[in-house]
Amino acid sequence: MGSRVHRSLHLSEDVDKDIARLVASDRRLAELAFQSLRGLASGTTVGVPLEKMAKFGDLSDCRKVYFGYGSPPTHRIVYRELNEKTIEIIGVVAIESREDAYVYLLAADRLRRLPEETQQEFTSVHQRIIAKRASKKKE
Repeated sequence: MGSRVHRSLHLSEDVDKDIARLVASDRRLAELAFQSLRGLASGTTVGVPLEKMAKFGDLSDCRKVYFGYGSPPTHRIVYRELNEKTIEIIGVVAIESREDAYVYLLAADRLRRLPEETQQEFTSVHQRIIAKRASKKKE
């Protein structure tokens, strides 16, 4: 009888902050994210492979899971599968909006793969997203 592979979901400190932000800003959206994370942990959800792209760097070892509102859904979870002998670790890299490709820019930045020529665009998008969130908090 072969040994069973166990799945383990790893959330970095950055991803914990992504989740906390979702919970604080939109509980329904946060619940959709939790459903997707539970699916990843159980193996019932499998993401779509990402590719190496000039703008985002090499994310070809990552996958994305769609969640959120509308069609196409508004948000993505970017993760990597890190296989061990008896444990399959799902390393979540980012949980963010797909607006302006922010989730992919953020994932590449967190993995330290963001091309230098894209850094300025990432900074601009990042600042715009933060400013937009700050204005929503004031409302």
